[in-house]
Amino acid sequence: MPRQRLCTRTAASVLLLLAGTVAAQEAPAPARRGQIDLTQRQSRYSANLPSGHATSLRGNWALSQDTVLNAELLSEKKFDARGGVAAFGATQTLDPDWFVSASLTRGWGGPNWARNRLDGAVSRKWGADRQLVTTLGAYRANFDAGRSDRGLRVSANYYLNHFVVLEGGATFNSSHPGKVRSQMPYLAVTLGSEGLQYLTLRASRGSEAYQSVGSAAQLVDFDSQSLSLDWRYWLAPDWGMTLHAERYLNPSYRRTTVGGGLFLQL
Repeated sequence: MPRQRLCTRTAASVLLLLAGTVAAQEAPAPARRGQIDLTQRQSRYSANLPSGHATSLRGNWALSQDTVLNAELLSEKKFDARGGVAAFGATQTLDPDWFVSASLTRGWGGPNWARNRLDGAVSRKWGADRQLVTTLGAYRANFDAGRSDRGLRVSANYYLNHFVVLEGGATFNSSHPGKVRSQMPYLAVTLGSEGLQYLTLRASRGSEAYQSVGSAAQLVDFDSQSLSLDWRYWLAPDWGMTLHAERYLNPSYRRTTVGGGLFLQL
């Protein structure tokens, strides 16, 4: 075969391969109706407190374009006690600007897990491009020994562009007995895009009402702060991995948590 004809065919094959690659990259990703996350985390404590671990399974499924169901199952060991929660919720889009959500949680194992909890929230999108989303939520939780929490949650998410999301919010809580009030504001920034990766940095600093750190020890009305980093990375179009790191501090102890997991989009 003449060299010129061979070079022409080779060049044409390369061009076709490049064209196919570009077309594949530009083709829209298939619509996903659901997602499953499985994560495992390990925690180390100061002040001679025992280490802990947690395993969680979370998922969501779109019944329609406007209705999404979600569920979570958490098993945890913390301060030498074993417990967990099972939660089920739904998010309903009302119109292009408004959506609402609600969830019911049942727990077991001790004073650090709510026996039952009910959450509800309403969200509003603002702006011509709906880049700002504000949320107002409320909750009520009951624990062992007659303790209960109730409070409000406020937050705002601003989609700066297709790569950066800014978030801020706070939780205002009232606990009984004693009507102990606490508040926990936070700030977060997320970088990345769907199908590639997300990196989220979150910081919080405020107060907490109650926390049991053993069978005969309980912290009441104390300050705390935390800094966490989460990485979500797609290894393929429909699945990937997650990594988590967190540092938590209060006047009584320090906690370092690391973990990871896998997710699958359906």
